[in-house]
Amino acid sequence: MEAAATDCLFLEINLISAQGLQPPGGNRRLQAYAVIWIDSSVKLRTLVDRVGGENPTWNDKFLFRVHPSFLADDSPCAYSVEIYAAGGWYLPDSLVGSVRFLVGNLRLLSRHSDRPVFDAVGIRRPSGRFQGVLNVGAAVLGSVPAVAARALAIRPAIGYRSLMAGRGGPKAKKRRPLRERNKASSSSASSVASSDEDRAAEDADAAFCGPCVLGFPRRLHPARNLDRIPWATESSGGQPSPPWTAEISRS
Repeated sequence: MEAAATDCLFLEINLISAQGLQPPGGNRRLQAYAVIWIDSSVKLRTLVDRVGGENPTWNDKFLFRVHPSFLADDSPCAYSVEIYAAGGWYLPDSLVGSVRFLVGNLRLLSRHSDRPVFDAVGIRRPSGRFQGVLNVGAAVLGSVPAVAARALAIRPAIGYRSLMAGRGGPKAKKRRPLRERNKASSSSASSVASSDEDRAAEDADAAFCGPCVLGFPRRLHPARNLDRIPWATESSGGQPSPPWTAEISRS
């Protein structure tokens, strides 16, 4: 463990869950995630909750390096949270609601360090109407792990999940943009088409061995090897005559 520096404090914010969110239009199920920031240049996000619907649960924790004046009781500083509905592979993500919370209201400096404070904050929809509640927790940490202290020395905020991923934990798979996926699918389709053309060119110089009466696919024989087919010797006019034509002529 590494102690906090004297000129800054470590603020931990836990985005626990939300309740009563407005689902997106249509029949699409709500799959929500949250974005949090103190400085708009550094935004952090939770995982997408794909089970809870209008009542998602994230329980994601984030660390912020802040000045002690940021946590003062009369401080106008705040952290902001936006909740989005994931659009999936094709639809864009849509804003469900936002929260702006004054950190001074929690009076964290007058409490013991490492002891979290929990609160429920109303969520404001894009229309301005309040709907839903965001459950959050906040605490001032007296010390943080060394790996977190090194990360916070480089940037002012970091998420625990991304910190674990950097240490060899599970990493989220990056989705390729839709343009790249369409390009890859078109190239694969062109390769399949070219292979079909090559196969058609090969089949142009081939002959069928006769109809299949048992439901199996018919076999192709190269035209240059027609003399090896048993019924190829019974040809007339240079065209091979299959055995069933000979039976018809005898009858």
